[in-house]
Amino acid sequence: MEDQENRTEQPSGRRLGKAREEGQVALGRDAGMVAATAAAATAVWALAGSFRAGAQALVAGSLRALPETPFRALPGLAAGPAAVALACCVSAALAAFAVTLAQTRGGFWPHLALPDLTRVFHAGRLGRLFRSEFFANLGINVVKVLALSWAAWSAVRDDLLALPRLLGAAPPDQVARTFDLLRKAGVRVLAVAVVLAGADFALQRFRFTKRMRMTKQEAKREARDDEGDPLIRGKRRKRHREISRGLAKVEVPRADALVVNPTHVAVALRYRRDEGRAPRVTAKGKGALAEYMRELARENAVPIVQDIALARLLYRKVKVGREVPAATYKAVAAILAYVYRITHRPFGRGVSP
Repeated sequence: MEDQENRTEQPSGRRLGKAREEGQVALGRDAGMVAATAAAATAVWALAGSFRAGAQALVAGSLRALPETPFRALPGLAAGPAAVALACCVSAALAAFAVTLAQTRGGFWPHLALPDLTRVFHAGRLGRLFRSEFFANLGINVVKVLALSWAAWSAVRDDLLALPRLLGAAPPDQVARTFDLLRKAGVRVLAVAVVLAGADFALQRFRFTKRMRMTKQEAKREARDDEGDPLIRGKRRKRHREISRGLAKVEVPRADALVVNPTHVAVALRYRRDEGRAPRVTAKGKGALAEYMRELARENAVPIVQDIALARLLYRKVKVGREVPAATYKAVAAILAYVYRITHRPFGRGVSP
């Protein structure tokens, strides 16, 4: 219990993936039963006519065959009702399988189907009898029984007084009336069962997520495994900054213009006809690196042009050394034309420092 209280962090994707590989998933215990019942009831309703005709033929054939033995015709007469019953059973099984497969998202773990005596003869099993979760499950099951019983009782209580009159009715009327009561009770019970199954699935998901939670130490350890040692990661970032500053120191003085936004982002643009079809992003930076690039531009008389939308777009979409996208040709051409006009340099033929 104390260990569970320390698990305050949400489960990571790696932890959930490992649990799934082991077959640990959140399953609604009642979902399969409700799906099977609904499918079987639907099959009975759809095949009721065939079943009634087959049953009537079976009873009539049995009565006609009483004087003679053996009853050779009876297996053929029983095939129709048996096929209908088999269809209902198959429908129920397929529905339960489909719902279970949907909950596991297509997962299947054959090893979990094998008997494991350690799950039965385990010292922790007896301890679970005294946990709060056991009593919670007991209370939930009592609520389910009461809810389903109330649904069935409320559906048939108004017709119970009329049942004695069925004793004098014709057999077809008796059967029809009985099945009508069962239908009314079944529909209401199934509706309540669907609601209970949905609530049970939500509860199982909540319990599974809670069980998969991690302690702060586990979360830190997993983050360290995913991202690497913080010291090494810091050195890597520092090295990346040094490389970026070194690239900016070389490329910004050679750029035609520096597009800024206005203080957070800086993108160096350069166009030479012999270097490509379109201007290129030769350097870019954000934050402190952007400020350093602006200082280099001022020191080397590289025009600084403020264009917030263009600077953001080029910084996000274009890698260093790549040409600007076609959608920005017009905006970039306008900036370079302005720069070449004020610096009196020929378009695309500037002399590199």
